[in-house]
Amino acid sequence: MKRTYLALCFLLAMVAGLSGCMKSDNEDEEKMAENETQIQEFLAKDSAGSSAIKDSSGLYYIIRKSNPNGQRPKRGDGATVRINGYLLNGTKVLSIKDDSTFTFPAEGYSTNIFGLERGIFLMKTGEKATFLLPYTLAFGNAERVNIPAYSVIRLEIEFVKTRTEVQQIDDFLARKQFPVSERTSSNLVIIRTNTVTGDTLGVGKSVSVKYVGKFLDDSKFDEGTIAVTTGTNGVIPGFDRAVRRMRKTEKAIIIFPSSLGYGANGNPKVPPYTPLQFEIEIL
Repeated sequence: MKRTYLALCFLLAMVAGLSGCMKSDNEDEEKMAENETQIQEFLAKDSAGSSAIKDSSGLYYIIRKSNPNGQRPKRGDGATVRINGYLLNGTKVLSIKDDSTFTFPAEGYSTNIFGLERGIFLMKTGEKATFLLPYTLAFGNAERVNIPAYSVIRLEIEFVKTRTEVQQIDDFLARKQFPVSERTSSNLVIIRTNTVTGDTLGVGKSVSVKYVGKFLDDSKFDEGTIAVTTGTNGVIPGFDRAVRRMRKTEKAIIIFPSSLGYGANGNPKVPPYTPLQFEIEIL
């Protein structure tokens, strides 16, 4: 199975050419000082600027709408936000296309915008906030298509909800209304899509498996056909455990959390803490 990883599609689509260039340490330090001055000037003009808090990372934030009873995200949860980004002069540089919300793993630096990942842990669900990100927490020291090098970025964020991986799987099943054939204690879910009789494969069987790998938003990250020997380390645990429970010529949709997938580290197309679904057929 090809090992693949999803990058932050909606944000990166707006800022092509993310490869940066090295700058001198002195220049970077000077620009940090400039960023600080620019942020202070912006806050001086903002009616709520006096309530801004500076985080230890260097970002500033203002809670525009508080929700004392809201929930803070835990590491690995799926954080759903509404978000827009601007330069300090008001030029819009980030927005969400199509759907008005965006969900990402609250893990740390998986979105490539460090300030967003840092900032979400400073909010509770139901809150709205403004974040002012110095260039080190935003798009760095290289010029982007619509973002000058060393730019301070203002993010306007509404924290809609936070969901554990199990909750994300439950939401997916409810949305799809799939008839669940089997669910294990480790939250491997199997939805059989055809009827085949006989013994399941078990451990130590070699088979070919046709598969399509998708995220829970149904976007595809991988597909192909792979040779599997069940009970070995040739594929991720959720895939292997599902194949063991299936029969020759059987088809199924399988879903499992990251603990049975690519875990806390992810891989080049799967972010950390990401539950997955596969459409599989035992050939």
